[in-house]
Amino acid sequence: MKTIDIMLPYWGEFSLLKQTIESVLVQTSNNWTLSIIDDHYPSLEAQDYCKKIDDKRVTYYRHRQNIGITNNFNFSIEKATAEYCMILGCDDILMPNYVETALKNIKDNDFYQPCVKIIDSRGKTYLPLSDRVKRLLRPKKTGIYSGETLAVSLCHGNWLYFPSITWKTSTLKRYRLNPKYKIVEDVVLELDIIKEGGKLFLDTATTFKYRRFANSLSSKEKAKGGVRFNEEDEVYETFAKIFKEQGWNKAARAARLHVTSRAHQFLSKLS
Repeated sequence: MKTIDIMLPYWGEFSLLKQTIESVLVQTSNNWTLSIIDDHYPSLEAQDYCKKIDDKRVTYYRHRQNIGITNNFNFSIEKATAEYCMILGCDDILMPNYVETALKNIKDNDFYQPCVKIIDSRGKTYLPLSDRVKRLLRPKKTGIYSGETLAVSLCHGNWLYFPSITWKTSTLKRYRLNPKYKIVEDVVLELDIIKEGGKLFLDTATTFKYRRFANSLSSKEKAKGGVRFNEEDEVYETFAKIFKEQGWNKAARAARLHVTSRAHQFLSKLS
């Protein structure tokens, strides 16, 4: 029987974590396990709450000291054992049919991306500019995407939502996340998988709610400080060389130009 290990690295507001956990507990499919990985958050509310959950599929682990977001993500990847897994954001929401739909569609592909609904800190639907751009860039048809065509598309602008992705666990373990980066480690992971033949199943069914905060690490304020843009420039330049070497000339050009990122940089200087 196919199952998903839902790995839930935690650091943040407990009330939002509680909503995330509750969204897992009401899945229409029972083929999941949930592991909450507490990165030594100062409050013990999460620990106390998880002790009261009467479901053997749910486990809670608390680090003895804070190890940082990327290291906690990689720790979560190490602990996954099912055929499939996801690294769920601790403030995001699974719609009730997420697991059922993901298991139905991912099959032998390396990762599965559903359509997502964007919500704000209060859970209200909204669509900021960055997500409107993602929606425009994203392919319109359900199906399998791979190779240079997918690389070109993602270099034009990354329309994937990392916390919403279900992964083939063996693929995710093979690559992991690069702790060198603070913001674009997901881009590196995804392009690494694609350049080596990985396949994505893209679904137009909406089964995930992604929470977007105005003051998130990847928001405009951080981008102004240059962290995101510096990392994007370095990563895309690196992949431009890699794609060129393997004969993916269109992907190399798209990575070198990374048009959406450059446009974002330009607009941030005007604001």
